[in-house]
Formats: sequence, structure tokens, C-alpha cells
Amino acid sequence: MDVQAISTLIKEKITEQIFPGAVVAILKEDKVIYHAAFGNRIIKPKQAPMLNDTLFDLASLTKPIVIGTLTMQLVASGKLTLDAPAQTYLPAFKQPNITCRHLLTHTSGLPAWKPLYIETDSPEDVIEHLGGMQLEAAPGEKVTYSCLGYILMGKLISTVMEESLDILAHDTIFKPLGMNRTLYTPPSQMHDNCAATEDSNSFERRMVKSGQHGRYYRGHNWREGVIIGEVHDENANYLGSVSGNAGLFSNARDLITFCQMILQDGGTFLSAECVKAFATPQTPSNESEQRSIGWHILADGSMYHTGFTGTSIRIDFEKGLAAILLTNRVHPDAQRTGIIECRNQFHRIVFG
Repeated sequence: MDVQAISTLIKEKITEQIFPGAVVAILKEDKVIYHAAFGNRIIKPKQAPMLNDTLFDLASLTKPIVIGTLTMQLVASGKLTLDAPAQTYLPAFKQPNITCRHLLTHTSGLPAWKPLYIETDSPEDVIEHLGGMQLEAAPGEKVTYSCLGYILMGKLISTVMEESLDILAHDTIFKPLGMNRTLYTPPSQMHDNCAATEDSNSFERRMVKSGQHGRYYRGHNWREGVIIGEVHDENANYLGSVSGNAGLFSNARDLITFCQMILQDGGTFLSAECVKAFATPQTPSNESEQRSIGWHILADGSMYHTGFTGTSIRIDFEKGLAAILLTNRVHPDAQRTGIIECRNQFHRIVFG
């Protein structure tokens, strides 16, 4: 692996303003072979350098790390059945044909996204509201990446365990693994070490203003100023910053620990059967996008997931490699483009 090529690539992308900064970590088997920080974690309203231990809003990496892992723990303990209707656990969700597996593999038929903070009167109405939505496809028919499905799955897990997601994740994932800097809702004293995200959540503002909910745009209490240490995703923010679709913060060091566990087939933390559920496609074979429990499975069999804020993890069992690329590409505005091509170039260097 050409680590100099990685360094050159990241520096070029910072110069091209694809993102203000990044942290890269490469794991080979159980050894960290590369870990470096580049650029800045904040450029507005002040400038602060990126650090190896900078905390990132992981955005949708919350889905595999929290929901995928908690789900398989519950399956292993007999408290959850993947092919049971979600309504079994959430009676207010009036969609009898949607199973937990459908939600986890993005085959529920639910839309990709809706501004729940505008469509509902309170967070308590979300489950019933999701149950009343018109499906875009029959359950199990096609893959449509859906944040809504993972919001619902987070509600389901919390209901089954009679505990909030943040406490469940801490007690059953992060504490046992020693992921001491991974959490929902970082306390204020940790904010200064967080990578900044957007200024005033302008991306979602534009989506709402230009879409079918435009007439409600001015009625929403949009956040003002650069978001630092708070969840970027507005639905997750509406749900108290603790959600199944987003809200998790972590740094590269803790994510290395998580990836080590996966590459060790769960080690003493998870069973090999649980890890197999993460690594095995569980969606229709005719679908171009293959999904497992929590993860996107690439053509070469790698487990992969990204986050809207500019984060990603890729794990290749055959090569014994894991690559973590954390960027703040939405800072100070999420209109920045080029992150997909950057990831592709990065992964070509790392995985060949």
C-alpha cells in the first residue's frame, strides 16, 4: 500500500475544497498501519486543525454500528426475530407486512426520507406516522435506502429493551469494546474537539423549501450558526439527537477498535454468526445494490457504509483490511461535491 499516495490524495482534495479536513486510519489484521490527520476540523467561524482524535458526527454510520450491532445482539439472545413483522414489537406501526429484516436491509418500501420534524406534531407521533405512509414498493421487492426504516428500527429496539438507544449502545457496545470516545450527544466540554458540520443546516433548509413542504419552511425552528458537537441530521435532532439513522459521534481510534472486532469474526464480543449476518447480502439477487444487516455489500464482498457528513468505513475480510475515512465535507455547506470520487480513489489505493 502506498501511504504517500494516500497523503497526496487527501491533501489534493483539501486544496480542491472537497472537504476542509480528514482523518485516515488503515487497519491490517490487528495492526494499525496508517493513522493521520489532515487540514482543519473547523474553518468557520474560526480555524482549528484536524487532530488524530477529532470527534466526527458519523451520520449514517450510526446505522451499522448501533442498529446493526444491537439487532444481532437481540437476535442472539432470542429477544428479536428478523422475519417477524415490525408491528409485533411496535403495535402503532400499522404495516403488517414489513418485517425487521425489511427495515434493516432497506427493502421495506418506505420512502428514503421525509422531514418528520415538519410532518408530525411531536416526536411521539413518529411511529404512527411512519405506519401510515404510502409505500413506494411492496416489502421485500426492491432496495431503497431509507433513513426512515432505521429511525423506526431504533424505536423498535428501544421499545423491546425498554431503554433509550444511547444508553443501550454505551452499555452493550461501546463500554465492552473500550470505545470510550463513541457516544450520542457529546457533552459541551467535548465540542471543541468535534469536526464542524454545516452552517445553519442549509442543505435540509433548501430541500424543504424547494419540495412539497415548502409552505412550512418558515414555520420550522431552524438552527442558526455552524453546527459543532450536535447532530447534523435534522430528523435525528428532532428526535432528541438519539436516533437509529444518525446521531453517533466517534473518532478514528474507536472505529479501529470496532473494525478489529469485525475482522476477528466478533472476537469475544459477537458470535461469528452475527458477523456473518453483517457480511452476507440479504437482498434480492437481481438488485444492483446488495444490503445485509446494517451494511452495504460491495461486488468484491467488502462491507461498506458511508455517512452524509463525509464519513466512511470499508472492511475487506479476504484482504484482512479495514479503511476508515472521516471528513467534514459538509462544513460549512453541504453543496460541496467530489466526495464519492475521492472515496473511490482512496479505496483503489488501499484495496487495489
